Amino acid sequence: MFSPKRVNSTPAVHINEISRAIAQGNEQPEWYVKRARLYLSIGKEGQALQDLNTAIKEDASIGEAYFLKAKILVARQQYQESMKLMMQAREFNYYTPESEAILAETYVGLRQYERALSHSSKAVKLSPGEPKFYVLLAKAQAGTGDTIRAVANLGKALERDTLSLPAFRELSAIYMAQKRFEEAYPMVNVGVKKQPKDAFWWRQLGQYFMAYNLTDTAMASFNHSVMLEPNQPGVYLGLAQAWFKKRQYALALDHLVKAQELGAPLNEENRFLLARCYEYTGQRELARGQYAFLVRKYPQNPRYMVALRKMQTPVKRPTMDTLSTNSVF
Repeated sequence: MFSPKRVNSTPAVHINEISRAIAQGNEQPEWYVKRARLYLSIGKEGQALQDLNTAIKEDASIGEAYFLKAKILVARQQYQESMKLMMQAREFNYYTPESEAILAETYVGLRQYERALSHSSKAVKLSPGEPKFYVLLAKAQAGTGDTIRAVANLGKALERDTLSLPAFRELSAIYMAQKRFEEAYPMVNVGVKKQPKDAFWWRQLGQYFMAYNLTDTAMASFNHSVMLEPNQPGVYLGLAQAWFKKRQYALALDHLVKAQELGAPLNEENRFLLARCYEYTGQRELARGQYAFLVRKYPQNPRYMVALRKMQTPVKRPTMDTLSTNSVF
C-alpha cells in the first residue's frame, strides 16, 4: 500500500507504490493525480497526461487534474486547449498562485497581454517571494510595451534568484531589442553554458555578434540555433541580415521569405531589407512596391523616398555602335 511517510521518498519509489496499489485493484482517481504529479517532477509528461486523463474520466470534478493537464499543454504551446482546461479547473474550485501563473502564461502565449497582466499580478500578490511570477508579470508588461516596468520586475526576480534563467531570457531579449548589447551579453553567455540545447540563446548570441560585424561568427551561432529549432522565424531573419552583409542578396532573400512563411512580422526593418533584396537581385518592380509602401507608412524617413526615386529612374541601357555599314576604306 502506498505510504507517503516512507523514509525513501524519491519520486520513483512513490510511483512504484502507487502503481502497485492500482494494480491490486485499489483504483482511486486521486491516486492517478498524485502519480501524475510525480511523473511531472521527473519530466515524464506523457505518463502524467495518461494518468490525468484517467483521473478525469473516473471523476470529472477533480480541479487539480485539469490544472496539471493545462500546465503540460502550456509547455507544449497549446494555449487554446490550456485556457479551456483552466476554466474547468476554476469551475471545480481549484485556485492557487500557480494556477494564476499558468493562466498568465497561457494569455502571453495567445498575445492577450492585458489579461496576462491581470493574472500575473494576482500571482505576485499571492506569492511575492516567487521569482518566476515576476518574470511572468514582466512578460505581460513587455507585451503591452511597458518595458520600463518589465525591466524593474525582472530585477525583482533576480533579487530573489540571482541566476534565474527565465529572467535572463526576458531581460536579454529586451536589451537586445534596445541595442544594449553589452548588457545583454553576460546573460546570453550564461544561458548558452547552462542550456546549450536551447535555440533561443544561440539566436541571441548570433544577434550579439551581428551588432559587432562578426558576421561569420554570427552565422555559426544562427546555424546552430536552426539545428536545434528549425522552425523559429527569428533565426532566419538573422541569417537574412548576415547574408545581406556578405552581399549574397539572393540567399538573403531566400532566408527572409522563409522567415515570413514561419510567421515573422513584416515590420519596418524587415520590409526595408526585403525591398533592398528585391532591388539588388534585379526585381525592380517588387522593390518599387515595397519602397512605395514604406514612403506612405513612414513619411518621416527620407531614405525610403530616395530609394523609391532611384527605382523610378529608368535603367540606362548600353547604346549600340551605329556606324554606317558603308566603310570609307
